[in-house]
Amino acid sequence: LRQLSERQLSGYVSCANAYSVGLAEKDPEFLEILNAAKIVTADGVPVVWALRLFGHDNERVHNDDLMLSTCKRFPDWRHFLVGGRDGQPEQVAKVLRERFPGITIVGCRSTPLRPVPADDTESIVHQIEESRPDVVWAALGTPQQDYWMQFVAHRLNVPLVGCGSLFDLLSGHTQAAPEWMKRAGLQWLYRLIQEPKRLAYRYGYYNTRFIVGVTRQYLRIKTTKKTVI
Repeated sequence: LRQLSERQLSGYVSCANAYSVGLAEKDPEFLEILNAAKIVTADGVPVVWALRLFGHDNERVHNDDLMLSTCKRFPDWRHFLVGGRDGQPEQVAKVLRERFPGITIVGCRSTPLRPVPADDTESIVHQIEESRPDVVWAALGTPQQDYWMQFVAHRLNVPLVGCGSLFDLLSGHTQAAPEWMKRAGLQWLYRLIQEPKRLAYRYGYYNTRFIVGVTRQYLRIKTTKKTVI
């Protein structure tokens, strides 16, 4: 992310959790968008477990933590916030200024309508160009933020990072899961308890697709190895 910002390179950072991987397995268009990202982080612990199962030495990089650590490590960066309900990015900006004194937030734009209307997108892109941020944080939720970032990335010489529900968290709309639940891969359960109507189908259907997909791939690899031997 630092290299993308300092070199003023266009591109976007997507996050991979059980939901987004399950969605990509079903939707070829969304899979292409994930594959086109400059960086795809292992945002969920189940994804880390799956990667390690296939021999990859990965660690979890939650995009919420990525944003907060970036604000801390690079105090001179200029930040632009996109997403959330009306007034929510401004609430997040206030929280960030309190948590990181001296932070520079050069713009805030809410996106209460999804997908974001074309006129609103044009206005946001123009504002980003005018404010010249070092990074744009897009909190439109998966998969809307990925579609939006892919659509505008080629027009901007600045990295865009999807940060999902972080604006809800920082503005107090939702609460963070305890650390032990994060480590145990149960953050999804904590979110489900808070927003059951919105998330029940998502987790029930797509998390199941994720488990089935990982199992199918694992068995295919094992079968191939036995055949080769």
